[in-house]
Amino acid sequence: MGDVNVLVVFYCRSGGTEKLALAAGLGAIQARANIRLRRLADLADRTTIEASAEWKENLDRMSRDYVAPRPADPVWADVIILATPPKSDGEIERYCELLQTDGAIAGRIAAPMASGSDVALLRPIYAAAACAGLVVAPPPLEPAGDPLFAARTFGQRVTQMARALKGTPK
Repeated sequence: MGDVNVLVVFYCRSGGTEKLALAAGLGAIQARANIRLRRLADLADRTTIEASAEWKENLDRMSRDYVAPRPADPVWADVIILATPPKSDGEIERYCELLQTDGAIAGRIAAPMASGSDVALLRPIYAAAACAGLVVAPPPLEPAGDPLFAARTFGQRVTQMARALKGTPK
């Protein structure tokens, strides 16, 4: 399909961040990228998860629908979109720390995004991604409170950034 590969890695408990990740992936596809969509495993223990009916139900469904990121995924990717919910236990940051051990991903684009438009949520992810050797893209702009439109536009924008950096035509 495309000349740009986009890995969308997300962590989600209730489905909101999953929708953002899907929208960002759609934007990347609209910009003619190849995508892989991966959900990070929960760091919380099973007892904590089972205490929330919504979390448990969504976890069971998402465990069937998605696989966890594989070691080959970031090596394949030109862009790694990192989607996190407002409340997490550091799943995305932990994933970025794991990427540090692989120098093969240095110079790729990291594109952090969060549910809501709170840029403060992204600061730890920006730091973790930069320490992993990734070039960090600016956050998505959320016009008029439409997070799915913003995520889709963000997916398009970071795909175009990667294409420009690779020097390939639109």
